[in-house]
This record gives sequence, C-alpha cells and structure tokens, in this order.
Amino acid sequence: MTTSEDQLADFLKQASDFERAVPDGADLFKAMGVTGDDAFELMDSFFAAFEIDASEYRWYFHHAEEGMNVGGLVFKSPDQCVDYIPLTPEILKEAIKSKQWPIRYPEHSLPKVRGDMLINQVLMVVGGAGLLFFLWTRFVT
Repeated sequence: MTTSEDQLADFLKQASDFERAVPDGADLFKAMGVTGDDAFELMDSFFAAFEIDASEYRWYFHHAEEGMNVGGLVFKSPDQCVDYIPLTPEILKEAIKSKQWPIRYPEHSLPKVRGDMLINQVLMVVGGAGLLFFLWTRFVT
C-alpha cells in the first residue's frame, strides 16, 4: 500500500468505524452505507484531517441530504438537479496527494432559491402554529 492508501484506510477506520477496505473504483458512500449528514460530516473531517482545499467540492453530485424533504415532491433538491458521480477511494487519494479537490464538475446550474426548503419551512411554521393553537385551546382557555 502507498502512503495515501494507508492514510485513507486509517482515516476511514477512525472517522466511521468502517473496517473493510473499499476497492479503488467502488462508490465509497454506497459501500459504507453513508449518506446525508453522515456524508457531510465524513467529508468535512476528511478535508480537515488532510488539509485539503474543499472550495471546489460540490456535495450534491455525491449524495443526498438527510431527512424527509416534503418540498422535494414539488421542487428538486440540488442532488436531483445533477447526475450522480460516485465518490471513490481513488478520488480521495488524489485529493490527499494534491491537497485540492480533484473533480472538475460538469457545467450545471441550480435554482437560486431552494423551493423545496421554502415549502418545508412554511409547513414547519404552519404545523408549529397549529400545535400552539391546539395547546392554547386545550390547556389555557
């Protein structure tokens, strides 16, 4: 194993308790069963541990967000607007060596406003207001 392979294997064991080696061409997140917030945290830790410039990293090409996105039924979330790109150990090793994110993403555009998140926020406010109204009428009046 090369130094970057050893470093990556050690990092993955420490960061995620993942013991098996992931083959170079395999999709790391799928092999590890990682998505959403866990994927965000893993990548943040990776960038910090290896002092990699993450300014060109675009999460939405590699994994979805966590949680239920009711607004996603009406508006696409960022990961639904682009073609999926597997994140492989080869890519991470290249990042370790170069100290920069190695993927050059295809030309793409995302909506300026996240309609899915606006719907989710409105539903939360309406739901919260409804709960407060219920509690008020049940226990205060």
